Amino acid sequence: AKYVEPYLGKALVAENRAGAGGQIGWTAAARSRADGYTLVATSLPSMNLLTSLRSDATFKMDEFVYICNFQSDPIVWVVNKDGNLKTAKDVVAYAKANPKKLNVAGDGPQSNVQLQHLVASDILGINTNFVSYSGSAPALTALLGKQVELAASTLSAALSHIEGGRLVPIMVFADKPLPGLKGVPTPQEAFGTKVPSVGSALRGIAAPKNTPAAVIAKLESAFAQAVKDPEFVKQAAAVGITIEFLGSAEFTKVVNEYTTQVEAYKHVFNQ
Repeated sequence: AKYVEPYLGKALVAENRAGAGGQIGWTAAARSRADGYTLVATSLPSMNLLTSLRSDATFKMDEFVYICNFQSDPIVWVVNKDGNLKTAKDVVAYAKANPKKLNVAGDGPQSNVQLQHLVASDILGINTNFVSYSGSAPALTALLGKQVELAASTLSAALSHIEGGRLVPIMVFADKPLPGLKGVPTPQEAFGTKVPSVGSALRGIAAPKNTPAAVIAKLESAFAQAVKDPEFVKQAAAVGITIEFLGSAEFTKVVNEYTTQVEAYKHVFNQ
């Protein structure tokens, strides 16, 4: 909000609508007037999971016009620096030798973090005990307190603990190594096996369906400039945000791809 204002020419006021895993906020936005003055923060695949897994979901993915995406936040496996598990291979070896004994913390249930962990578990042939917490912060606190042996988390949520040396990332669920995580392998590097990054959080901006095309174009342009603002780039790096800008057409395509992926992998929640 702060960094887009100079390019938008209007004050952007953030209004938090907490509850129901984001459903309250997304529903309110979908019901708002389509005039460009009400926008909504998007989060994939959390939105896709809500609409796919909940028969009583109060909004639909096609009730929005997707303006842009500006952030990519991959899922990482992290361990306590003083724990017995040191590498991703240690995790898989232990889990195979001790089915359902490995306690894994993460926000959930039915979150993007749990989706990524369960898809990885399915492909790597392990069966763990996923312990759902109300958010990444309490999940990581449980790992710090050695209540669990492993945590699955978005990189941005775990970054301060990683930089502080308290937690150690042992695998990143991405298609290629990340420059900021030197030496941390992808599944392909660790096991020679591709694990789709279905849980990676993409965060952007949308507007209610039927918002005029000219308005969408103006908003898209403003955010495109904001993500290049030197102060925004500096702040994003400081909090572990990987900037990945996608314009409206490309972002809409990715939204549809995420919907397809969630449908293909949602069975893992029932295993």
